[in-house]
Amino acid sequence: MKQRPNLARRVLPAAITFGLLAPAGFAPVAFGQQADGLVEEIITIGSRRAERSATDSSVPVDVISGDDFVNMGYADLDEMLRTTVPSYNVGRFSISDAATLVRPANLRGLPPDNILVLVNGKRRHRSGVIAELGGSLAAGSQGADISAIPPLAFRQTEILRDGAAAQYGSDAIAGVMNFVLKDDPDGFTFEARTGEFAEGDGNLTQFATNFGLPLGNDGFANITAQWMEQDPTSRSTQRTDAATLIASGNTAQRNSIRQPYAQIFGGPEFRDNWNIFINSGIRVSDTQEVYAHGNFGMRETEGGFFYRNPNSRGGVYTNGNTRAVVDTNLRGGESGYTSNCPALTSPGSGGSGTPLNAAAVAADEAALNSLPANCWVLNSVIPGGYTPQFGGGLKDSSIVMGVRGDINPNLTYDLSGGFGRNKVSFFLNNTWNPSLGPDGFVNGALQQDFDLGSYIQSEVNLNADFVYTMPVDGLASDLTIAFGAEWRDEIFETLIGEQNSWDAGRFAFQNNDGTNTYSDGVTPLPNLSIGAHGFAGFSPQQAGLWGRNNYALYTELEADLTDRLTGGLAVRFEDFETFGTTTNYKVAGRFLLTDNVSLRASYNTGFRAPTPGQENVTKVSTTTIDGELQQRGQIPPNNPIARFLGGQTLKPEDSNNFSVGVVWDVTPDINVTVDYFNIELTDRIAQTGTIEIGGRPVPDGVNCPLARANPAGNLAVCLQELGVPGAADLNSVSFYTNDFATTTEGIDIVATWDVDWGNAGSGSLVASWNNTQTEVDNAGSEVNRNRVVDLENFNPENRGVFSYNHFIGDVRLLARASYYDDWVAADFSGDATPRGADGTGYTISCANPAVNNYDDNCYDGEWIFDLEAAYTFNDSYTFVIGANNAFDQDAPLDIDNLDGTIGSGNTFTGSSPWGFEGAFYYARFRVDF
Repeated sequence: MKQRPNLARRVLPAAITFGLLAPAGFAPVAFGQQADGLVEEIITIGSRRAERSATDSSVPVDVISGDDFVNMGYADLDEMLRTTVPSYNVGRFSISDAATLVRPANLRGLPPDNILVLVNGKRRHRSGVIAELGGSLAAGSQGADISAIPPLAFRQTEILRDGAAAQYGSDAIAGVMNFVLKDDPDGFTFEARTGEFAEGDGNLTQFATNFGLPLGNDGFANITAQWMEQDPTSRSTQRTDAATLIASGNTAQRNSIRQPYAQIFGGPEFRDNWNIFINSGIRVSDTQEVYAHGNFGMRETEGGFFYRNPNSRGGVYTNGNTRAVVDTNLRGGESGYTSNCPALTSPGSGGSGTPLNAAAVAADEAALNSLPANCWVLNSVIPGGYTPQFGGGLKDSSIVMGVRGDINPNLTYDLSGGFGRNKVSFFLNNTWNPSLGPDGFVNGALQQDFDLGSYIQSEVNLNADFVYTMPVDGLASDLTIAFGAEWRDEIFETLIGEQNSWDAGRFAFQNNDGTNTYSDGVTPLPNLSIGAHGFAGFSPQQAGLWGRNNYALYTELEADLTDRLTGGLAVRFEDFETFGTTTNYKVAGRFLLTDNVSLRASYNTGFRAPTPGQENVTKVSTTTIDGELQQRGQIPPNNPIARFLGGQTLKPEDSNNFSVGVVWDVTPDINVTVDYFNIELTDRIAQTGTIEIGGRPVPDGVNCPLARANPAGNLAVCLQELGVPGAADLNSVSFYTNDFATTTEGIDIVATWDVDWGNAGSGSLVASWNNTQTEVDNAGSEVNRNRVVDLENFNPENRGVFSYNHFIGDVRLLARASYYDDWVAADFSGDATPRGADGTGYTISCANPAVNNYDDNCYDGEWIFDLEAAYTFNDSYTFVIGANNAFDQDAPLDIDNLDGTIGSGNTFTGSSPWGFEGAFYYARFRVDF
């Protein structure tokens, strides 16, 4: 590979202003060869040393080389980061709606959309997924989908653990992740991997390749392709009600319940998951380079939902204690109708307090078999209940192109434009649209599979960035001045689903005024749920396109003020067409106490703009609240009902970040960094808790005649009239709000040690520890008690990762120990009185569960161990075997499922920070040329 010293030596060092806080549009790493100055200043590449923190920068930066990722033992990028950066947390979710499709991660206790993701220094577009579920810390977030980036594609990853909105703009509050793509013009790598969990499921097959091609005499094209599939997993027990149904003597129910479990708690299935990344650059003159990088990929993911019991699921099988029998003779809008259909009492669900018995089951079966021809009930088609299967197909693409070079020896430029798009198309199988009743038959069979519609996130970025260096009398170095401008356009789009997925059939409002009854003249006919049950499709009223553009101007100054003191200042002005302007700044510095010890500190202001998706998304899904299945709605904060409940137009959340740290080079082979951080966030954007709306009156001024005619007069029916399919049977809603503030503080400790054992080989030890604590400073009435408790306690307060790689000849051995502290999953139902008037200060009694008046779920932490062994032969072929969670440490048993009152089927808690699926054993084969 050719060395490119002239341009690179001038451009690259300028890009490390404030420790890799280069302008958003500046991507110095796209050159085919790194300059020696960058290697010495920021990272160590091409060696075995696992030095991850950039010791000479003014802020903490973790640098993970491509070789480090290769030796990490994981196939998933999120898992690689979780086992490398202790403040990075991500779960593997079961039954979490869209969060199952794109896993939401958090850094330093803040959600995914507080983490700015870059590729080659360029802003990466967001995912189309808005994670309404997936853990309280990430609820409602819309971050980037980093799983679309194959680990084999990048040469290194740089993780800035500090606020950087003054450099990059919105989202850079918790930190910045920059994935630097490989730029080799030659070489070839192929890797095959297979594995499965100790339970014998979750089989993984993965193939990946990377190769470089020359472009002309001084250019490169580096291409990475990856394909993967993984089977689903199950860590379930049979639900109490399903087990009772099977044993109840009802042959039809026993045979139609899904076996071996009515409901699956486990990892989802990934099908045909492939991604291609291309990175390229070519020098067109001695002082100018044209570059481009981009990707295209797609995958399909499918997981389970909650089981629908045939004897108790309201709005589907039952209406209170009676069967939901519909009368096909009833005309829409008819009032005062007395049906000839009987009011059949359901024999019970088989859950706690509603036992089934043989006599009741036999009577129920006989009554269902003798219904008049015009009377219909779902039990005649699906007698054993059903479990919807939810999933989505994702397509991700991006392209960035630019030109950069020297205007003169002291002034460089980088002009670039980029486009990114992420589309997720939702589907729901093994369900139905209850409001259609018997009208839901298509070609002689009840329609049970639905296309629900799509979310699309697309972004355009244009950048003009310049770096000027100049000598200044009295300074120990040249003054680096970075300045530039950025224009962004962000669009969120909702596409409608097929009509039957959202349509309100003739049985949706057959008894809205309460006057239509069964043959007894007393028992009311039911109103059935609307839309594909579990996740209603997107209706024409929900469909739309919402956009926002903004522009920014920024400048940065950095220099060595003395031989021992480095200082920097950055200011950024940004104007958004929706909410106006914001100006942010950052000051940072580093002081060399001795030749081996330095201090670093920074203070910055920041912001995160609400996304168009968060401002406009509407959906209905099923979740479990206090152990019961309920329909839950997500509505825009400007919806009239949200306004009535306290919603307001979203505004940016603001932050103040402070960090201070020490860097100690103990010996040439031992390095220790300790950094304290404090992040104050006001006007935080997140989902409210679930707000009960059943039975609440319709507010004045809202046009909802059907809801006003309803005896209950509830808001759910009003939402249905306002265009939210499936809203009529909602129990609760949530929306986005700015109505709380938090303070997050903690300490990061990173120690690295390269050790030479002589004839016994050499090793590299990395020990890292993170302590993060979040306190909710105030919370409005829309943010409920459980949300507050989870924000403060859902993540383990302490996390540690200790990794050792040993090299002896052609053999490499890896051992890793990960520590997870205790954590709490809030689970209180009812009204809770806080200690303070600011909506915070809730008591948690984990230390003494006997007096845990709030029923919070308190879980113990654990040590998790990973092991790997690799052997390389003929210098090019490597065979690897390993085990993640090698000793098969289970997640804690789910507390809610231990008392026998809920019996929902989940064995282990889904809030486990190390997952719930146990040990994973794998083998991989790698070829390098």
